[in-house]
Amino acid sequence: MRARKMYRSVLAILLAYVELWLQTRMEIAMLPVSQGLHLRGALALLLALPVPSALSAGAALAQTKIITGMVAHGPPQWPQYIATELGWFQQDNIELDFVTAGGSGAQQLAAGALDICHSGYPDFARASLQGAPMKIIINDIVASPYAVFAKPAIKQIADLKGKLISIGGNNDITFIYIKPFLASAGLKTSDVDFIFAKAAGDRFSALVAGGVDATILNHPTYSKAVSLGFSNLGDTKPYAEDIPFTVWAANMPWAEKNRNALTAFARNYKRGVRWLYDAANKDRAIDILMKYARQARKDLEEAYDYQVTKLKLYGLDGDVSDKTYEKMAEGLAEIDFIKKPFPPKSAIFDGSFVQQATN
Repeated sequence: MRARKMYRSVLAILLAYVELWLQTRMEIAMLPVSQGLHLRGALALLLALPVPSALSAGAALAQTKIITGMVAHGPPQWPQYIATELGWFQQDNIELDFVTAGGSGAQQLAAGALDICHSGYPDFARASLQGAPMKIIINDIVASPYAVFAKPAIKQIADLKGKLISIGGNNDITFIYIKPFLASAGLKTSDVDFIFAKAAGDRFSALVAGGVDATILNHPTYSKAVSLGFSNLGDTKPYAEDIPFTVWAANMPWAEKNRNALTAFARNYKRGVRWLYDAANKDRAIDILMKYARQARKDLEEAYDYQVTKLKLYGLDGDVSDKTYEKMAEGLAEIDFIKKPFPPKSAIFDGSFVQQATN
């Protein structure tokens, strides 16, 4: 808003100068030559002085609007909501335009309809390796936040044999997480039937409606499933340690043109995570998330206790270590997308933004 007002002021100044210039030129043309030469020199000096400084002031306040895609509003974007509400992005002349992209985020990012996007890492890794102009830039939720919930009659993982389970997709992060979960009870993915819904809220609705026998949920739908008496068959994290959940990816042609803005975005991600992990900020953090996720406070308090306090799911540095990349590559191999020898980390990840993002 400040930038817009400044540009309006600059435009008013320019229009006034143009009007003055035209009027003075007409008056000079009517004067004797000797007087006209002196006035022409004065006019040149007048026009040279204040306009560049006014334009520079307006340019300094210009904001970069970042078209920011995500599957749905919720805890995964918590650090970005914090940075928005506390004014940190504004301080860096950044404005996030949140867009709900559902399951098509990678496609929209590749097409340039989004500047950055948040989703499970396989979506972006697969697109990058297929030649799409995108790379992962921030590794944010570093492990699985999911548990598997089922109809009350289903009491253990082995009972899922022959049942219909809703997950995000047959080649996304939820598949990578549920495969070892099923294997712990001697089940293969071919022993169950899958139906796909990218957003956890949609999967939860299908469970409540009786359309599926089980599904994989994270908070706040996790706590809702508990309150309604569905069977909690267990967290998936112990079966898929160190495999990241979600990441931020960028359209790389846009990123190269807006490196300073994207580095500031990464810096504020780190700042947001540190702020979120400070227990003194819990109530304020929940207030902020309520504004965006529009969920019951009790559900979001439980999300904080589970994701922030218990599991510490948000990565502090946003980087992808070599060990983490190995796990990510193994996950891609699990969905039969790549085989050993794995492509280099640089094929899917550009760590320069988080590495340059220092406070």
